[in-house]
Amino acid sequence: NPGLYRGALKYNTRTDFTPIAQVAAVPNVLVVNPSFPAKTVQEMIQYAKANPGKVNFGSSGTGGANHLAGELFKSMAGVNMVHVPYKGAAPALNDLLGGQIPVMFDSVPGVLQHIRAGKLRALGVTSLRRTATLPDVPTLDEAGLKGFDATAWFGLYAPGNMPADLKQKLSTDVLQALQSPRVRPQFLEQGAEPGTMTQPQFAAFVDAELDKWSRVIVDANVKID
Repeated sequence: NPGLYRGALKYNTRTDFTPIAQVAAVPNVLVVNPSFPAKTVQEMIQYAKANPGKVNFGSSGTGGANHLAGELFKSMAGVNMVHVPYKGAAPALNDLLGGQIPVMFDSVPGVLQHIRAGKLRALGVTSLRRTATLPDVPTLDEAGLKGFDATAWFGLYAPGNMPADLKQKLSTDVLQALQSPRVRPQFLEQGAEPGTMTQPQFAAFVDAELDKWSRVIVDANVKID
């Protein structure tokens, strides 16, 4: 997100690139070590409010998607939790499994095997709809944080001056490929939802995402080195 760089980027994210298609969306999931006392999102919020500044949450690094999901959670839940950045998701996950940190947001594919093995407890997914890979886990929206959405997504972009007819053709071709019987099941098997947005819909979505996460970054005073 350009908001992380405080105007230091030498390009304009909105005008120098043309959004073509969302390739996939991957929900994150709020997971805790089994020793953590909360078994639901509301129990976690109550625990964090009763213990301000004493609940740590890990991430793969400052400014990453799972860090910003945590900051959005703090803001919407009205809790004071301490961010612990790691140099990558693997060391953060290792410390979560080992109990050095109690809480983390991570992608569903990244923690699914540990949830199924009982090594982590899933409290809520960050998408607005439940994910087919964890159908019994509620969304954070369902759990009381109305409108909470911190879904990771991947998109295809082109240069900002691409002609309208060409970007429309590219978008159509990509969407057809994503929904094909050969491709779609493979995405779903990995916990990813293939994109369905038209090119104008994806462009509007990107604008809204930039605005949303820029506000989170400013409100939480997130800075990267």
